[in-house]
Amino acid sequence: MTIAPLGGSGSSSFSIPELVVAAEVGRIRVPTFQRQFVWDAGDVRNLFDSLYRGFPVGTLLMWARPSLAELVQLGPIQFNAEERNDALWVVDGQQRVTTLFASLTKKFEIDDNRFHLSFDLTTQKFVTQRKGVVSPRQIPVREAMETRTMQAWLRRHWDEFTSDDFDYADLLVGRLRDYRIPAYIVNEQDQALLREVFDRVNSAGKPISRAQVFHALFGGEEDLGSPASVVAELKDLNFGALEENRIVQSVLALRGGNIQRDIHDEFRSGEDPADWFDKTEEALRRAIKFLRAEGIPNIRLMPVTLPLPILASFFHLHPTPEPWILRLLSRWLWRGWVHGFGREAGQTPVLRRAIRSVNPDYRKPENAPSPFDAVKSLLDHTPDRDAPNFDLHSFNTKAANARLILLALASLGPRDHEGNTIDLAGELEEKGIDAVTEFVRRNAARAGARGFWLASSPSITTVSDESILTTHAVTSAALAALKANDNEEFMRLREIEVRALVSDFLNSRIEPGSPIRRSLSELVELATEEDD
Repeated sequence: MTIAPLGGSGSSSFSIPELVVAAEVGRIRVPTFQRQFVWDAGDVRNLFDSLYRGFPVGTLLMWARPSLAELVQLGPIQFNAEERNDALWVVDGQQRVTTLFASLTKKFEIDDNRFHLSFDLTTQKFVTQRKGVVSPRQIPVREAMETRTMQAWLRRHWDEFTSDDFDYADLLVGRLRDYRIPAYIVNEQDQALLREVFDRVNSAGKPISRAQVFHALFGGEEDLGSPASVVAELKDLNFGALEENRIVQSVLALRGGNIQRDIHDEFRSGEDPADWFDKTEEALRRAIKFLRAEGIPNIRLMPVTLPLPILASFFHLHPTPEPWILRLLSRWLWRGWVHGFGREAGQTPVLRRAIRSVNPDYRKPENAPSPFDAVKSLLDHTPDRDAPNFDLHSFNTKAANARLILLALASLGPRDHEGNTIDLAGELEEKGIDAVTEFVRRNAARAGARGFWLASSPSITTVSDESILTTHAVTSAALAALKANDNEEFMRLREIEVRALVSDFLNSRIEPGSPIRRSLSELVELATEEDD
């Protein structure tokens, strides 16, 4: 059988915003032979869940041919479209295209509850909104197609969110913006060819996450070349399990350039991905060593984990920076944590820009700036101001501010009732965030009631050694109040100590107003070169 030549037909892809705009302007049409929209609310949620998790959603089949002015209907939306020479008729994929259009467009009013979709920050699941019910922890997907609209929405609900929530919000925007849906476009006026291609389209796909896709593409179940293998290899550090997505980002960061590029095309013929996972593990070990030196005993106390790929890229390029560079890097890290990485513009743009500051060009490490120039660029994009006063009456161990308070308390070197230094890394590794206990029960939202007193130890009221009490920011007056069952006075007095501790701790690390200069040794070297 002779196969008809494809001519100008071929494979393409669309971003989700491109599809929505094309539908809004009447470029996308649905042939009369297509069935009506039949998906229910569960199908709509499943499509968005697949997009968010990086699952394949099948290939669209479109027929490119001129179209007359007509009344267009896509699901619940009807509107008059003008004549177009570049119309795309959806032969396979009507349910997917209609779902995206009706769920994300702001141009048309939608009175169909199936398309009123939100992303629940608590469960990281898509939910169908109940009419008249608005939850500040559920992001309407219509707000998530653009960073600008998402940031406006986030600012209106800022106080309800934890640091993890901002990570998930950024991830949602990035996934919806950057996901590309494959399409095959038939340009010829040849219905026979169109039917032949239609019969061969395979819309099935196995749901796997982005990190799992990386593993499936580049490593076997027991192969060292996978994100999971890096997580496993780093367990001996007792620092906690890193997210596989941060591992993938770190691999891309080590190789330089745009960290959001498509991982499917990451490695060229002849490259061994396992080598890059080894390099990533080594770089992350250096990054974790740096974090430990900064007083971070476990990943569970990191205010946000966004710096990990940036630090990995930096230590990959500069494995042994001099002490002054480490001090500047520390200043950047704490300023970002204290003032909120990406609070003004979102974390994803911050991550992209930071990687460009450290390792700007893909597979060209020779183009990377010097350690000082890299850190200076990071600092130039980070606020330089005093640490704010945190609200000590809304303490939530998942929130960045609460973790900064805990890091300040950890800096005191907490000791148990016998005077032994508490192994915070071990406690956090074993018990998770439950290692943060309560001096006063049923007051978990008060910073004055929280600390690192071991749950297995007798009450702190049995301690008379002031040197032990000091390591928990407890004064003798506060202890006396606790012994007298005056819990409110205990928390008030302790919060005075905690507030002063946090202020001194953070300002000593962010060093507000300090100059960003080269090291003295480098300045002497430059002066010598000028004299020569």
